[in-house]
Amino acid sequence: MLNINEFISYFEGIRKRTLNYAKTIPNSLIDWRIKEDKFSFGDIIRHLGATELMFFQAVKKNEWYYVGHGEEKGRTLEGTMNYLNECHTIVMTGLQDLTESDLRKKIKTFSGYEVSAWRMFMAMAEHEIHHRGQISSYLQMNDITPPQIFGQKIEQIHHFHDNKLD
Repeated sequence: MLNINEFISYFEGIRKRTLNYAKTIPNSLIDWRIKEDKFSFGDIIRHLGATELMFFQAVKKNEWYYVGHGEEKGRTLEGTMNYLNECHTIVMTGLQDLTESDLRKKIKTFSGYEVSAWRMFMAMAEHEIHHRGQISSYLQMNDITPPQIFGQKIEQIHHFHDNKLD
């Protein structure tokens, strides 16, 4: 993934699907969490924004810094979504300035070993997908049907037959 515009397009698709999930969270459940020591819906959304900034800074400055996901970054669904969108705008704007050479440079992970910068952005995408799954699980625990990731259930796809390939 050495073309930054391809990555931006890829990550925008991931974010679009994440936003579809986040939009189904009722504002009344923004603070709901499975257990006291686990992320709430709001924490997850704020965390996604903060970590997007963190991954970008790791590549841009080779420094790891997490700004946190506290409620001061958004107390309502609208507030958390605004924070997520602000962080995303900063990162997407910054990504446009990166070159193929920037994507090849070595970055220290927070564990101390080095990887290519493009791998850090793939980790950022994987991290978001992980938390989207968490949102989906939380929704289902609250009897809310999450959106279909690609718009259809598998059973709705044409030519779907019981265990047969045609």
